[in-house]
Amino acid sequence: MTQSLSNWYYLDIKFKKQKRKIFSPFTLPIYFFSITIFTGTLLLHSKFSITSKEISWIDALFTATSATCVTGLVVVDTGKFFSTFGQSVILLLIQLGGIGIMTYTSVVFYLWKKRISITDRIAVGQSLLHDPSFNLGRFLIDVIKFVFIIELLGAILLHIADPKHFFWFSAFFHSVSAFCNAGFSLFSNSLIGFRDSIPINFIFIFLIVSGGLGFGVLVELWQKRFIFRKKRLSWHTTVVL
Repeated sequence: MTQSLSNWYYLDIKFKKQKRKIFSPFTLPIYFFSITIFTGTLLLHSKFSITSKEISWIDALFTATSATCVTGLVVVDTGKFFSTFGQSVILLLIQLGGIGIMTYTSVVFYLWKKRISITDRIAVGQSLLHDPSFNLGRFLIDVIKFVFIIELLGAILLHIADPKHFFWFSAFFHSVSAFCNAGFSLFSNSLIGFRDSIPINFIFIFLIVSGGLGFGVLVELWQKRFIFRKKRLSWHTTVVL
């Protein structure tokens, strides 16, 4: 009887260790990226996502992967081939990929008020802010706040600059795409038609540079330079700037 209990105890410990390895802070983003790409492929392949012609599974997978990984590579005309629903799916994939699945995962854990261990907190801190002592909750709230404020500001400016081409959906799509450095456009020739428009070019430059700096830099600039003005910037932020 004692031997049997010892065996069960040993197997239970072994199973828990294996579970921690499979579902660790470092493997979770891989799973979430895979699930996001798989779900995006299914949605883009549906009849609701396309205007007329059918899309092959490989093209749907390629588009979903490109959007999630914010590469900007396309195999079909995004503006003409996909319906508003399909374009919305691509927009969501870009947003998820641009901000980072790890950030969204951390937001979910935070909102659920789960206990985040010291190991997980350090892992997230090193990945997102290069600072193992940062406040996770405050950082996540600031990230979401900064992202949507900048993207909304970009959409408003694009709509004001050219309301005909950048109607509200188009303006928000291109603002998110630019901020996330995704490279997707609803225009067949991308932004070639606006090469002579100084306002449009400067708006896109602002969005691209803001997204390229990274959330850690933006949040640190806000916290240390605008709120706590006497605090020095970290080595990471200084190098990026």
